[in-house]
Amino acid sequence: MKLSPRKLIQQLTADTTALAMREGRRVGQPGHEKALRYLTERLAGLELAPWQGDRFAITYELPHPNTRQLQEFTNLIAVIPGKDRSLPPILLGAHYDSVIDAPCADDNATSVALNLAIAEEFAEGELERDLIIALFDAEEPPHFLGATMGSLRFVEDHCRGLAFAGVIVSDLIGHDLKLADFGVDIPGVDFLMPQVGKTVFVLGAESDVAFPAIVEEAAAETKGINVFPTLSRYIGAPSDHYAFEKAGHPTFFLSCAQGRYYHSEKDDLDWINFKKLACITEFVATCIRKIDERPGGVGTE
Repeated sequence: MKLSPRKLIQQLTADTTALAMREGRRVGQPGHEKALRYLTERLAGLELAPWQGDRFAITYELPHPNTRQLQEFTNLIAVIPGKDRSLPPILLGAHYDSVIDAPCADDNATSVALNLAIAEEFAEGELERDLIIALFDAEEPPHFLGATMGSLRFVEDHCRGLAFAGVIVSDLIGHDLKLADFGVDIPGVDFLMPQVGKTVFVLGAESDVAFPAIVEEAAAETKGINVFPTLSRYIGAPSDHYAFEKAGHPTFFLSCAQGRYYHSEKDDLDWINFKKLACITEFVATCIRKIDERPGGVGTE
């Protein structure tokens, strides 16, 4: 990473803190608009280019699933042009909305902070292919897997006929994994096995013939985390990667699982491990470089 480990942690902390507002970022609420303004300014400050037209915002209007009243939604899509724009692009995605009116720091401010750090890492255009930075609206219920879900709208409305060299989506990546979160009720088990807390799951590498080796190599080159690859079908579709998997794009998904404060008011800055988040950011940057180094074709099977 171009940023030193200390500065990377500082940047991840600053962006997560700015988004983890007490009022949350729920669609249609004032906090959502504040987050939208903050993210638009951050993308502009990084001197990224809009993916479409002259604005990062790609809006759509649909009836709200509960009220049935028309609601405007906004995906923010930026691009860092590559040296050869004829190559299939890489997409890095995460949702920025919250499920309740609370900080929701790990769901999903930490992933958005990672995306911004990656954007800064590659902003000077060193990659051969385009890198798309996608911040999706309306991932949380009542929008999840429905017509209003931001990632589904993006894929279905804007990506038909578009091939990706790789799609990387993340959600819930800032907390330490606890075996107790999985029902392992053994006194002191987390203390006796501290390495478990460093785990991050990677789903979906089977979606492309080159991905297993890329994940394995990037994991070997990244210190401070335990990368645990698993098949996507074992977990299902818990986040925005579903839209890309459904459309047949080569996709993998990073998560540290739901954790004890999932969808609660206690999902705040206090349970975020920013050192771990920085290591995951380095892992993602390495994966992007390795995907970028592949020959021009997309080798799915």
